Amino acid sequence: MSAILETANPRLIFFIVFTAGLAYLMYRDRKNVERHSILFYRRTERGLDLIDRIAERFPRFWNFYGWTGLVIGLLSIPFVLLNIVISFSQMFEAETGGGPSIVAPGLTGETTFQSGISFVPVEYWVIGIGILMVVHEMSHGIVARAEDMEINSVGWIVLGIIPGAFVEPKGENMLPEKGKDGEIKEADAEGDGLWDQGSLTSQLKVLAAGSFANYITAVVMTVAALGIFLSVAQPVGVAYMAEDDLPAQQAGLNNGTMYSINGEQVRYGSDVQSVMQQYQANETITVNTSEGEFNVTLMEREGEAHMGVMMSPGEGLTAAFFDMVNDNREIKEEYEDYSGFLGWLLGGLQIVALLNFLIGLFNMLPIRPLDGGQIVAAIIGHYTKDGETAVNYISLLGWAVILSAIVLSIATGL
Repeated sequence: MSAILETANPRLIFFIVFTAGLAYLMYRDRKNVERHSILFYRRTERGLDLIDRIAERFPRFWNFYGWTGLVIGLLSIPFVLLNIVISFSQMFEAETGGGPSIVAPGLTGETTFQSGISFVPVEYWVIGIGILMVVHEMSHGIVARAEDMEINSVGWIVLGIIPGAFVEPKGENMLPEKGKDGEIKEADAEGDGLWDQGSLTSQLKVLAAGSFANYITAVVMTVAALGIFLSVAQPVGVAYMAEDDLPAQQAGLNNGTMYSINGEQVRYGSDVQSVMQQYQANETITVNTSEGEFNVTLMEREGEAHMGVMMSPGEGLTAAFFDMVNDNREIKEEYEDYSGFLGWLLGGLQIVALLNFLIGLFNMLPIRPLDGGQIVAAIIGHYTKDGETAVNYISLLGWAVILSAIVLSIATGL
C-alpha cells in the first residue's frame, strides 16, 4: 500500500476527489437542480443580500465602475475579434502552429499552452475558475443593483462538463423555467426593476461588468505575484548579446546569460560594470555563461575596459516582470527552505491572472451566449426589430467555426 501511495499522482487524486465531491453535492441537492438537455443549473437567493449591501454602500463608485467597464468592454470586442482572426490565420502556417485552444486541468506541474487543448496544473485550474466565476458574477450583480435592476436569483451552472455561474436579473429570462407539466417555458416577470425596463446603457454596463472584473482580478494577481517575486527572487545572471566583431564574439559568445567573471558572480548589469572596473584593456578574463566558459581579451572603449556585449540591466519592474514570466530568477538563499511553496504560489498567481484575462477577453467575443454577444444583441435590438435573430444565426455559425477549429487543432496535434 505504501508503495502505491508513493507512486500515486497527487494531482490525479485531487482531481478525482474534487470531481466526486461535485457529483455528490449535485446528487444531494438534486431536488433543486434543474436540467434542460445537457444544461444543469441551480438557482438560489443566497448572496443577494450581500450584493445589495455592496451596491448600496458606494453608489458613485459603482456608477464610475460601470461606465469604465462598459468602455473597456466595447474596446475588448474588436480586440478579441482581431486576435481570433490572427489565431485562425496561424492555423494554416506550419511554422507557427497556432489556433484556438481550450484550457483544461492537467495532471503535471507543467503548464502547456498550445493550439487545440492547453493544460494547467489541476489545482491552479480549480482555483482560477472558482475565482473567475465569483468575481465575474458578483460584478454583474452589483452593477445590476446599482442600476436599480432587481435580481431573481444567483447560482451555478454546468453545460455538459463545463462549470459556470450566473446572476439572473429579473425579466431577462436567461434560463428556462419548468412548468408544472415539466415543459420548458419563459419565466414570468412583473413589477419594477425589470431587465427590459432598464435603459440600453444600464443593460450594457451590467453585461460588460463581468469581464471587467476579470481584467481587474488579473491585474491584482499579477501585481501580487510581482511583489512576492521581487521580495524572494533574484536574477541567476545577466542576459547579454555579443556585438559583431568585438572581443566577446571573437572569443565565441553569441547571446545568453552571464553568470560570473573570473569567479565573481554577476546578477545585474551594474554588477558587470562594477567588476569590469577592476581590469584594464588587453587583459584576459574568464566569463562563465549559459553558452559555456570563455576567455575574453578586453578592448578599450571611452577609456575603460570592455568585452563588447550589450546587456539587459536586469533591474526595475519591467525587467522583473519578464524575468518572472520566463522563470529567469532563483529564490534568494534566505528563502531556500520555502522555495517549493514559493514557486508553487508564484506559478498559481500567474496562472489565475492569465485565466482571468484570457477567459474574460474571450467572453467579450460577439457571439451569444457570451457577454460580448449579448452586448451586440442589445445594441442591435434597441434599433431594429429583427437584429437579434441575425445575431443568433451569427452566433451559431461562430460556435461552429470555433469548435471545428479546436477539433481540427487537436486532430492535427495527434
